[in-house]
Amino acid sequence: MRMKMVGALVLGAIAAAAIAGTEVLAQASPAETVKTRQDLMESFYPKYYRGFVQVSRGQSTDIASIPEKAKEAAAEVRKIPSLFPPGTGRDAGLKTRAKPEIWSERAEFEANAAKLATETEKLGDIAKGGDIEAVKAQVAVVGQACAACHGGPTKSGGKFRFEEE
Repeated sequence: MRMKMVGALVLGAIAAAAIAGTEVLAQASPAETVKTRQDLMESFYPKYYRGFVQVSRGQSTDIASIPEKAKEAAAEVRKIPSLFPPGTGRDAGLKTRAKPEIWSERAEFEANAAKLATETEKLGDIAKGGDIEAVKAQVAVVGQACAACHGGPTKSGGKFRFEEE
């Protein structure tokens, strides 16, 4: 009986924390939300994708780190749509490279983010097998999934991102 009570308390605490996290984002100002998403988006390449690319180019042999990093990256990618609530675009007077199409073509935007997460997870699964050629091929697929929204390097712009000013 005591274990059930402890388990219920733990689950309750987890649920409360999840709700609080959602409320914090909901209470953030539009400018804070833009800053949060920009920080997240800018972190992807140096924190995760650079290492994947370096392995695929033979600049690193750390294939063993890819599964965990890919799992982490996919979890972060899944946050992307929630960081683009209405009222956080240029139409609200905010400094952002997010194009209006993010909101007017929301289903496509969310599908692109989901595909990037899925392909990134798949990269992690492939890396577990140690086949470098398969990893190289999947890194290219992940790159294409990234480019579906913003077309590549930061100056490139793209479907959902204005060219860098």
